[in-house]
Amino acid sequence: MKTFVLYILLLPLGVLGQQNKQTVQKYKDSISSELKKIISDSLRAEKYYKEANYTMRRLNDLKLGRIYLDSAFFLANKKKLKKLEAQCHFTYGVLERFEGNYKKALNHLDSNMRYFKNDSTLVSYALFQIGVIHDEMGDYEKSLKTYLEILKIFEAKKDSFAIASTLNSIAVVNGQLGQNTEAIDNFKRATIIFEKLGNQRDVSNTLKNIGEMYLIENDIQQARAYLDQSLKIANELDEIHIKSLVMHTLGKTYLEDNPQIAYRYLTETEEILKDTKFENLKISVYRDLGHYHKLQRNSPTAIQYYKKALEIAKISHDLAGQRDLNKSLSDIYLQLNSLDKAYDYQNTYIKLKDSLLNEEKLKSLNQLQIQFETEKKEKEIIAQELKLHKQEEAYQKKQTQYNYMTVISLFLLFTSILIFFGFKQRQKRKNQEILALKRQHQIKTLEALIEGEENERVRIAKELHDGVNGDLSAIKYKLSSLLEMNNKVIMEAITMIDNSCKQVRAISHDLVPPSLENFNLVEAAEVYCNNLNETNPSTEIVFQHMGDDIDLPKKAEINIFRIVQELVTNAIKHAKASVINVQISNRNNHIQVTVEDDGIGFNKNEAKSNGIGLSNVQSRVDYLNASIDLISNKNGTSYTIDIDKEKLNED
Repeated sequence: MKTFVLYILLLPLGVLGQQNKQTVQKYKDSISSELKKIISDSLRAEKYYKEANYTMRRLNDLKLGRIYLDSAFFLANKKKLKKLEAQCHFTYGVLERFEGNYKKALNHLDSNMRYFKNDSTLVSYALFQIGVIHDEMGDYEKSLKTYLEILKIFEAKKDSFAIASTLNSIAVVNGQLGQNTEAIDNFKRATIIFEKLGNQRDVSNTLKNIGEMYLIENDIQQARAYLDQSLKIANELDEIHIKSLVMHTLGKTYLEDNPQIAYRYLTETEEILKDTKFENLKISVYRDLGHYHKLQRNSPTAIQYYKKALEIAKISHDLAGQRDLNKSLSDIYLQLNSLDKAYDYQNTYIKLKDSLLNEEKLKSLNQLQIQFETEKKEKEIIAQELKLHKQEEAYQKKQTQYNYMTVISLFLLFTSILIFFGFKQRQKRKNQEILALKRQHQIKTLEALIEGEENERVRIAKELHDGVNGDLSAIKYKLSSLLEMNNKVIMEAITMIDNSCKQVRAISHDLVPPSLENFNLVEAAEVYCNNLNETNPSTEIVFQHMGDDIDLPKKAEINIFRIVQELVTNAIKHAKASVINVQISNRNNHIQVTVEDDGIGFNKNEAKSNGIGLSNVQSRVDYLNASIDLISNKNGTSYTIDIDKEKLNED
């Protein structure tokens, strides 16, 4: 879970172990080599940020960490990477906290929270650091207030692990404030949650904390009961750190009433800690073993343990531990009547005590300074607010008058706009009605023209079929009776008459195709193309139908057929085409007619002025409420007519 980030950053730097200079130099060289390969400033910024955190947490090198962090922040600022800037502020906050620059740390964390104000989880991380800072400054009230704020965030998010972890932190501050009952209650609440989550390590650790609180309350029996539960779980998990902490605390509970049991726990803890880096815990264990041997009047061994603890305290820069161990050594040497050594240790003890006292005073002064500046700032804010309040009142009066005038002006403007738009709408409706009437008139005119043309075609076809074709048949019959004379001229005349009959029939069928009368559009177009193939062997006419069946009113079918007829005829007469493709497709009530040829093409502008039947085609396209797309060049000509069945003028 994300919450673990908090605990990594809260670890004391000493726990992570010291890295030798050779290891750090090798790491620096490796990072320098990697950075040279990165060209992008944005990626370099990300890399610097990542290594800054690694250097601080893993290498325990705050100086190098700050160098990398400064580089990351500079590049993030340069490239306007606001999110990375905010992340840098968080890490600066942690770094300044480690170095004791609490004011700077708080400023950085405040900048981080302003950017991530809408992300409550990230805000809680910054608040956690703020809580730790107030704790380290000794302002436990503010620390507690901050942790309670964090608890509300995690309760709203229903993050059980984070809730339990925060309850632990609250309980620690309760203990520092002397609120031991509240501390125990909060530790117990955390334990219940950890048990539900099955997180036995945290259960063991929290039970240890409860035991320590009962030890402070001097309730030895309760302290031992909780510590025994904690130790049992730690043994099952083989958690060396918790195990050693619990055994050490159990040893302290027996130090007064049963020293032998205390000694057993302390020596077992010493054995566990041999190959670990838990230096702070080693100081406490060696110190308490020194106390045990002092109680047993085994002064040489006691001195040995005190010195062992003091050596680690010096390496770890634990001034408080050094102070207490110097006092213990001074006391034991005084008992042994070794006054010179007692004096030396006592003198060192006094110096360390004064140094720590000055440090505490400085910390208090810093805290008071911060409080003073905060109160001063708050007073300035209050004075500024009062001034602003007065200005606001004066402004409100003027604003009220202005608002009245504005409302009246807006009302008049709005009324004028309504009247204007009402007039425009009426005018628009009238224009639409006029356009609709014009459109209707145009449709009726086109319909009358097309209907007249079709009627004329029928009349001419009948005349040709019933008149001319009949006369030609009669002449053929009479000439046939003379064939017995074996006259070659008569035979040629009969052949010419047959050809004339075929032409008359073809003209008649072109004018009124029988297939269009008896069948649908697709069948009529296919028959028409097949007939043209027979009468025009030099041109191949290919017909294709794709998609759904076409069901249209007869007038629409006639108009589409006439369009195809006109376009194919134009291609045969004018295009010098060898192949003509005719395609009719139907998809989702949308019909597309395509006529393409591989002829010589033509100039569209000249075609519009010279005719070539295109005006007749355009009239039929308009009647169908369709659209036509024409492409013509030296590679041929393509017509595409799109017809929407829902836009046809008749059902």
